[in-house]
Amino acid sequence: MMPFNSNSQDPNRNQPASSTGVGAYSPVQLLFLMRLARLLRERQEWLDRLPPDDWRVRLLHKSIYSSFRDCLELGVGEDARNLFEQYSSRAAEMRRPED
Repeated sequence: MMPFNSNSQDPNRNQPASSTGVGAYSPVQLLFLMRLARLLRERQEWLDRLPPDDWRVRLLHKSIYSSFRDCLELGVGEDARNLFEQYSSRAAEMRRPED
């Protein structure tokens, strides 16, 4: 089994994955996008239960940053940014007071 080499040529690396669908992602790109989405979901859940300066929330923020950097490195930074927008809009909807 060959070790992972981030410099190897990936035919999907530079394609705009969001315009071509899920099949356009390489397995590694999909792994890190899914990891980022899961961490963003967890952050929403934990921020409702813990203060923002709790060590677990800080650890989540560091994990989110690391996963985001991995997405940038793999060429899916725009899709990662879209995840941030998606989860920030959901959080804003949840915080709106009922009329």
